[in-house]
Amino acid sequence: MARRYLSKKQARGLAEQQVGRLFELAEIEARSGKDERARRYVSLALRVSERYRAPARHKRTYCPSCHAFFVPPRNVRVRTGKRRLSLTCLRCGHIQRLPIGDDREGQADD
Repeated sequence: MARRYLSKKQARGLAEQQVGRLFELAEIEARSGKDERARRYVSLALRVSERYRAPARHKRTYCPSCHAFFVPPRNVRVRTGKRRLSLTCLRCGHIQRLPIGDDREGQADD
């Protein structure tokens, strides 16, 4: 039987589906208390997304340092400051700072 080849577009589409499914599984496992299995699913999803350049839609859901899936307040501390969101991983202590939004959005020019 001949081997079936996929185009880059098809491979990226399959990779996006697989990454989405792995993050769903990671969320299910993390919420049920199986943190090591959730970490494994996150690291597998990241490897797939690196290989096929799948978009990073789940950036705020895991720790970039230890790959722990965030389940507030069990393993992440969430704080808001001046136009930024601080996520502190309670497993490794890594702090992830993300911009919340720009004040100029939605305002009309005078």
